[in-house]
Amino acid sequence: MKLHQRIADALSRRLTVLVIPQTRLRPWRWQVTTGFFLFLLTLWSGVTVWAGFIAGRHVDYWITKADNEVMLVKVTRLSQEMAQAQRVLNEAGETDRQLRGLLSMSRGSDPVAAATGVGGPTLADRLALDRLLATGRATDLRLPVWHKEIARIQNDARRRLASFQEIAWYVSNKKSLRNATPSIWPTEGHITSLFGYRLSPFRRGGDGDSVENAEFHPGIDIANSPDTPIYATADGTVEFVGWSHGYGNLVVIDHGYGLQTLYGHTSKAVVKAGERVVRGQMIAYMGTTGRSTGPHLHYEIRRMGKPINPMAYLKVRGPGLYGAAGGDSRTGG
Repeated sequence: MKLHQRIADALSRRLTVLVIPQTRLRPWRWQVTTGFFLFLLTLWSGVTVWAGFIAGRHVDYWITKADNEVMLVKVTRLSQEMAQAQRVLNEAGETDRQLRGLLSMSRGSDPVAAATGVGGPTLADRLALDRLLATGRATDLRLPVWHKEIARIQNDARRRLASFQEIAWYVSNKKSLRNATPSIWPTEGHITSLFGYRLSPFRRGGDGDSVENAEFHPGIDIANSPDTPIYATADGTVEFVGWSHGYGNLVVIDHGYGLQTLYGHTSKAVVKAGERVVRGQMIAYMGTTGRSTGPHLHYEIRRMGKPINPMAYLKVRGPGLYGAAGGDSRTGG
């Protein structure tokens, strides 16, 4: 009882609050009991805590709303960039098809056309994305939609890159084949003997037109003055430079793709074995070495080791080349 009495006495004690202004106003005095003062202090503390809680919730709301606005802007931007990327890929696909058409490349070899793996968001996914962008509700964003779309664009880009790499390889291979195909005349002068069977210039006398005097000529002969320049007819590597029976001083160029060109009866070669040459590069001078009746070039094309008609490759006569072989040519070999 004494403790309760002491607590009651303490709470009933009066406290005086004195406010003294720094002006001429009269001081303000307020007297309250200790219990009432503690009640007011507790009430103030509760109101302060409650106000802080409410303010905190509003701050979280505004922060979340700001984050949503930022996310919406980012999503819109990402959507625009993905749409732009898809347009670029579509243009690349159209360019790919046009290039293959111009190059007569089979669509079946196109890794994009031949690929069976396809993917991407469904129509429902796209509509959901449209609703998201229209309403601005970033909480409706489904990450799998974006993952699918990004993965689809990445796969499409990889396949398109592979297709362009194939086209580049095809063009490079075609260019290499074109450069390696003999297509220019090896020298200037008179064509004195064509590819095929002819009367041997070394078996004259008696019945000159007899079958016994016929022989197969594996190239064409072009006659001119001694030391007329001789040129490589295509890009390639010099395979042989030296003496060969019947050909005399001979230059052989390997062009790859099973093609070789032979330049016989030269007086002097200006290239060495193993040297890389290009179309139109001078390689030797015209002479009459070996089995020859006069200064001329014996030009021969071999495919897979077998002689073929050079005229099939030299369809356009070059500058300085004139005349055709007659049946009674005096220059041959």
